[in-house]
Amino acid sequence: MKTNMKILVVTFIAMTFTSIVNAQTKSSHISGKITDAAKAPVPFATATLLKAQDSSLVKGAIADLNGVYSFENIIPGKYIIAAINMGMAKNYSAVLVVDGNKHIAVPDILLHADTKKLSTVEIIKKKPFIEQRADKTIVNVEKSIVGAGSTAMEVLQKAPGVVVDKDDNISLKGKSGVNVMIDGKMVNMTSQDLAQYLKSMPSSNVEQIELISNPSSKYDASGTAGIINIKLKKNKNYGTNGNFTLSGGKGVKERYNAALFLNHRNKNFNIFGNLSRYYQTQYEHLRLSRDNEEKDRTIHMKQINDLDKKYDNYSGKIGMDYFINKNHTLGFMADGTLSNWIGNGDGSTKIGDLNSFDSTLLTTTDNKANWDRYTVNVNYKGKLDTLGKELNIDLDIARNKNDMKSHIYSLYEKGQMVSDPTFVRNYQPATIDIRTAKLDYTHPLKNGAKFEAGVKLSWVTSDNDVRFDSLRKESWVYDTIRSNHFVYKENVNAAYLNFSKNWKKWSLQAGLRMEQTNISGVSTAHKQHQENDSSYINLFPSIFISYNPSEKNTFGFSYSRRLQRPSYENLNPFELFLDNYTTTAGNPGLKPQYMDNFEISHTFHSFLTTSISYGHTKDGITRIIEPGIDPVSGDTLILRYKYQNVAVRHNYSFNVSAPYEIKKWWNVYTTMSLYYNSFKTNVSGDPLEVSSAAFYAQMQHTFSLPKDYSIQLSGEYISPQVTDEGLMRMHAMGGVELGFKKQLWDKKATITLNVQDIFRTYRFTGDFKNGNRHVILSNTWDSRMVRASFTYRFGNKNVKEARQRSTGAQAELNRAQ
Repeated sequence: MKTNMKILVVTFIAMTFTSIVNAQTKSSHISGKITDAAKAPVPFATATLLKAQDSSLVKGAIADLNGVYSFENIIPGKYIIAAINMGMAKNYSAVLVVDGNKHIAVPDILLHADTKKLSTVEIIKKKPFIEQRADKTIVNVEKSIVGAGSTAMEVLQKAPGVVVDKDDNISLKGKSGVNVMIDGKMVNMTSQDLAQYLKSMPSSNVEQIELISNPSSKYDASGTAGIINIKLKKNKNYGTNGNFTLSGGKGVKERYNAALFLNHRNKNFNIFGNLSRYYQTQYEHLRLSRDNEEKDRTIHMKQINDLDKKYDNYSGKIGMDYFINKNHTLGFMADGTLSNWIGNGDGSTKIGDLNSFDSTLLTTTDNKANWDRYTVNVNYKGKLDTLGKELNIDLDIARNKNDMKSHIYSLYEKGQMVSDPTFVRNYQPATIDIRTAKLDYTHPLKNGAKFEAGVKLSWVTSDNDVRFDSLRKESWVYDTIRSNHFVYKENVNAAYLNFSKNWKKWSLQAGLRMEQTNISGVSTAHKQHQENDSSYINLFPSIFISYNPSEKNTFGFSYSRRLQRPSYENLNPFELFLDNYTTTAGNPGLKPQYMDNFEISHTFHSFLTTSISYGHTKDGITRIIEPGIDPVSGDTLILRYKYQNVAVRHNYSFNVSAPYEIKKWWNVYTTMSLYYNSFKTNVSGDPLEVSSAAFYAQMQHTFSLPKDYSIQLSGEYISPQVTDEGLMRMHAMGGVELGFKKQLWDKKATITLNVQDIFRTYRFTGDFKNGNRHVILSNTWDSRMVRASFTYRFGNKNVKEARQRSTGAQAELNRAQ
């Protein structure tokens, strides 16, 4: 199989480059793109073709939604192109020489905001907090007042269509299975580690969040609900500049962070780096009510758990771009994180019937974790000619290491009888090593068309060693039932083709991705040696069509097929005891889940966007609550959380988003989603079908006041619904935030003050019922917080921005959940 795969990949690459060579034709055609300072397209900008000799007009054109313009049938001569858009200063291309026998791809024409001073009035084009693009939604974190002094996770929760549930699982537009990227690179860690990482990352480190609900075939096929790309700050100037941020917050507990960013750029080098420290204390209050219907009675259990948590995080990043010449760049980037986490909990479980309790289980837990993460990337980007041919190569290595230790103390009381206390300790070292190599090639064709092709190889090894010991007669005894060592290895070989073309009113992008996966898993649980090996090949098509009948309306259609492979943690068959009556377990029999996504969208006047989408999932992966039996005592009151493949899942959604300027000093952004989810599966042999309609809404008002003051008021509401995680029926939740901002010292410094969850309404409640089990859960945390933040920017601010690039370790860096 592996030999056949190598032959297939070689043949694929040969066909790709043969097509590229054959595609070159002669044409007297000029095309290019108009972008803004952030390298984002400027839709509907005006481009004019002028004679270089006297600047007389030859032909005019209007750019499409992607900022692309073109001129056909141009006679030989020398020309320049002028580009302009409302609120932006005019800019020109270099002189173009047209000899009638080739296509000319003009380098991007950059437009800057046009700043004019009229008396005491200053008019500046500003980036909105939310930008709606044809293929994605962009959240400009720097423009958010309520985001200042918070964490990346808290800002992510404010992004339109994003919901983070009680277990920190992320969904987008009602769909789970989201891939999270940082600077274009997937974050490969467990769901718990990812949540801790985002909670420990200051929002001051984040520049933008990109929400890509339906990625093209150029992206890894992994992830059934799209991609969230968190772009970290990278200073934008030649010379030397930087900024630092100090912030602190207080709710029931406190938090603070400090961050420093530095950048130096000259003609040949760009060197950048940052350091940050984040400290947070947090509490969580969990209530759980369980009814177990036995043959002769109903056993009622009431659990209360209080957990105090502390995060202490240090992170750093360093990178360098070497500009060999104007067409070739070599880059190096490395980042790392050192985190410590402590969680101390006290819990009690009362057991009885619906009328009274006759016994109590008391549990105390002491958890500690040291989490280390690093990634290293080497990148080459080359412009191979003046027509726009590009080659991009990425080599990546990454390691995530988590050493977690826990001590559990339990005491059982019944009437006057008190049992002997039990002590259990466990040690859970886990290491994930990743290696990837990726090549992407871009080849422009005539008449505004473009061809892309690429290959990617990745190797992942996940090593999880869980050891449990019980204290018996003052000696620690190794627990063979609960302990397990699980090693998972995975190799994915991928290749893709992508074609795109723009016409006067139409644009098309179509692609096909092929991925071959080889996996092996070895478990030594219960002194048994178990191996699970498999290999499979999948094809993932995608198509995107855009139609612009007028400047006011844009219609779009997209389809893509994607998959989500089981995470490394969820494949691990070990069973972890949270207390004597609650366990969580992996499932080595999990299969990948596949999803087909369809979406139709309409954008009116470049601001009002509506969309209708449908997603069909086969073998969807979710964690199900099922009854269990204690392997030692035979107790049937055990509740087990176990990941399973849901047979079928349907998702329908209707989405509306609109930024709107009520007054020059009053801007509003609104987003709403109405969606319907249905699930069909089996729990312990019993069929289970659940479904729900749900509603999500978010609104943000920004008021710009005199003397550089501004106010931001935002709120969101999540209706009752069936959650992907655990198929629980959750109750409604939401919150309101208020923020104030003042700019100082010619806008070099910013002070913000904001209050999160003013009315303390952010809490999770839900229930699950199947067979003879009914579970009701309530979870509250330190959601109301007052925060203050100070940021100071220094250095040269009037030069070119540093290169933004993604890296190759994409799907792998979000799979260790």
